[in-house]
Amino acid sequence: MTRTHDPAATQHPPLFTTVDAGRFDLATCPTTVAQYWHYLLDQGLDQEPAPRLHAFPRQAGTGLRTDRQGRVTLDDELSTLPATGVTWHGAVAYCTWLGALTGTHCRLPSAAEWQRAASGPRGWRWSLGNEFDRPLYAPEATGPRPVTHLPAGPTGLRGMTGNVFEWCSDPLASPDGPVPGSRAVKGGAYTLRNPESFENGTTFTSDALSTLPYIGFRVLRERRPR
Repeated sequence: MTRTHDPAATQHPPLFTTVDAGRFDLATCPTTVAQYWHYLLDQGLDQEPAPRLHAFPRQAGTGLRTDRQGRVTLDDELSTLPATGVTWHGAVAYCTWLGALTGTHCRLPSAAEWQRAASGPRGWRWSLGNEFDRPLYAPEATGPRPVTHLPAGPTGLRGMTGNVFEWCSDPLASPDGPVPGSRAVKGGAYTLRNPESFENGTTFTSDALSTLPYIGFRVLRERRPR
């Protein structure tokens, strides 16, 4: 059963940055654990399993975890981590909820939109330049870091390179057409080390029902003409 609106859901709204010559706004950081938690509370999704939307581990470490009955709890000290363990469907549902809450049209970016935002006006290979800074983008890590661990790029966006992949709207393309059930992810993750995997132009794919600790997402807000 869906709860009535919880005012706490607006305590951690995402900040947006205008990118791509003003065509759209993109969340400055990936969706955080705190932001996703307030969505769970508002929708009553913290009380029972929702495998199509998300699945969190039982042990601490990613900010959200489940008990044996599937109820979700928050590790408050990890609330600035990117929300992971969320399927592509769960990311889409969050965007829809946020749009309804704010009276705007929110969605996941396409892979092309994500790439243009990450590359900036200079067309950089990685979000902060054309040199791969391994300690910054790909340090030795066993889990995600807080969303503000990287400095902002030229458009004000943070965390576009490394830490966790981000869901995009696109399905995997093939000569025979889109592959059902797959979706693009961009940006690289703490599980990788080679520079090419982190390039803005590189695209990986994952099953839309994947609930992995190294895939997160950020919200695109469309700019509607007045």
